[in-house]
Amino acid sequence: MATLTGILVDVSGSMEQSIGGRVNEEGGSWARSIFKVIDGLIKHDVSSSNHVFGLGFGASYEPQAFDLLNTIKRAQSASSVNHQLRSQSKERILDDILSILENNGAPRVRKWAKMNVLMSVVKDNEASFILGKLTDGSDFRERFVDTCLPDECKEFKHSFKSYGKESFFFLGGFVPGTQEFATRDAVQEAVDKGIRLAHSCTLVEISSAAVMNVHDASEILHGCIGEEEELTKQRVDELMDTVKPFIYGGTPLIKTMKKSISLFNKPEFQQHHKLLFILSDGQPGDGNNPPLRELSKSGVTIICCYITSQAIEDPRRLYSTASECWDKPAHFMFKMSSTITTQMIPRTIFVKQGWNIDIENNETRLFFQVNHPDIIADVCDLARNVVCCQDSLSDILASVSLDLYINQANQGFGAKRQKGGTCYANASAAVLHLAMKRIIGREGGYPNFFDLRKQMIEKYGEDGANTLRVLKEMCPGYRLHCEKMDLIGALKAVTAKRQVIVRFRLTDPEWDLFSEFYKEHPDGILTKSDLDITQRPYGAEVGGHAVVLTSYNSECLRLMNSWGSDWADGGFFRVRNADILGLDFIDVYWTLNDLKQSEIDAYERQGPSIASQLVSSLQGLQTAMYKCPVCSVESKVVDYKGKLLRVNCPRCNGWFNTNEAGDDLALNMYLTSLTK
Repeated sequence: MATLTGILVDVSGSMEQSIGGRVNEEGGSWARSIFKVIDGLIKHDVSSSNHVFGLGFGASYEPQAFDLLNTIKRAQSASSVNHQLRSQSKERILDDILSILENNGAPRVRKWAKMNVLMSVVKDNEASFILGKLTDGSDFRERFVDTCLPDECKEFKHSFKSYGKESFFFLGGFVPGTQEFATRDAVQEAVDKGIRLAHSCTLVEISSAAVMNVHDASEILHGCIGEEEELTKQRVDELMDTVKPFIYGGTPLIKTMKKSISLFNKPEFQQHHKLLFILSDGQPGDGNNPPLRELSKSGVTIICCYITSQAIEDPRRLYSTASECWDKPAHFMFKMSSTITTQMIPRTIFVKQGWNIDIENNETRLFFQVNHPDIIADVCDLARNVVCCQDSLSDILASVSLDLYINQANQGFGAKRQKGGTCYANASAAVLHLAMKRIIGREGGYPNFFDLRKQMIEKYGEDGANTLRVLKEMCPGYRLHCEKMDLIGALKAVTAKRQVIVRFRLTDPEWDLFSEFYKEHPDGILTKSDLDITQRPYGAEVGGHAVVLTSYNSECLRLMNSWGSDWADGGFFRVRNADILGLDFIDVYWTLNDLKQSEIDAYERQGPSIASQLVSSLQGLQTAMYKCPVCSVESKVVDYKGKLLRVNCPRCNGWFNTNEAGDDLALNMYLTSLTK
């Protein structure tokens, strides 16, 4: 399902005072981390329908709460203009400034500000910066004249409203052409006011325009269009230089959260998953009553990332209850964080990142304490997957046996990538089998994968078949339905724990690139830079293939092939998005009306036991031991490595089959296969 991610980042003075540069190892301000946070939350989205907005709060000018991404865009556009202006001499730039001011309400500015004084007071970068703002077509010119220049520079307006003011100047001895020249201090004061005004005008007010496609947001951050994996240090430095003049002000966190509500409530995002990620030191300057009820009503999940310079005893931990030893800001951020059930937490945190999670109450808060950039990276990884990843724990116990079964069933089936082949039967049989296995206590049992595949091959042959036609003819006999759909529909199906058939077609040279990539990078993610089907010659002959979409996260789609577990990553492969291979999708499903009463009754009896079995398994997974059948030495199950079907002992380095292992080891290897 499509997602809308809101990112609120604290750039206030309290963050500078309490954190300084200690959150960022690479030197410089902690604020450099905010760009990597935003990039980490939006990078590699598999769906172009995903949207994001980034709001900063804590500017040193009004508006203190601002549209961060569009501010960066505006500031960098102005910076480009300034760079061009710097090729001119400072005297030429100052002369252009005076000419613009003369024609916009300050006809006597040259008499007040002499060129020799301006040359000695105004810095080169200040001159080009102000000229850039004066020439950008905004109302900056009028505001500059009104607020930054003394009245001696301005026009006389002969009206009753201005009579008193003009009388004052004449009574004080001021007559046009006779005013005193500006002192160095007076010029410096005008320049300082102009710089502050220019910075204020650069800040973009929060509006509906703050919400943008994730690809557009990535382009703003990276400064280019492309698939560059990470923000470079040079680019982060550029972004920091862009925002540094505006930040370190107050902390209007509550106001900013309220402004986010209208963005989440935009009509076009009513069906989106919604995530609000807050990065702050937890010290709001505008009250202590965040709009949690309103955000909850809008369906928003809140993740709070509490930034602190204090030592953290257990930084990679999610909590069910607040600790008494936390300070007040930590408690505040904890209470703002959403509570989710343990089953909804992505699997990644258990195996790959070593997080400890309080699950005694079968729930936890999405609250993180951060004092190191590595933790921020982990938090971003979790945040991206909490909302947009179907890979939750609720289906682990069922899926592990099914994936093992299907993968073993496909052993010995070689690649048939020609026009013909039986891949249609492999994928269709797998999806039909999995669809029926989701019916607890199904009347008629669960047809064997081999039997389903054999039935299809006997009826439709070994030289290829139209997968959609096969399914339309097969599904009714098993009380199932099938439907062709787009990527969004496929992701919704997978979110509902339905595996989806995927079809794609490649030319022979493209198949060579496809095979070579996964040979060299078995657990890699295929991108457009590896295989670009848009460069395919018009009318080129292609060969089709059918696979199964089993899961997805914010980085990629995960698909199951039919070429055996020795191919790619245990028989599975990953692609960045659907466009890479030109994927199309077929969903196989059943509805409540298709179930018999005995099946409904079976679910009501047995369903709750699955959750308790899950929690029990997870609580013991980190400490469970398993004796290696090769060396007979016990090791923790989490220390075993290998693939889905083959396990490597940490003690003797020997290999053995997963189906020889216990449930805990099989579960650990399954989790590992999902989180590479």
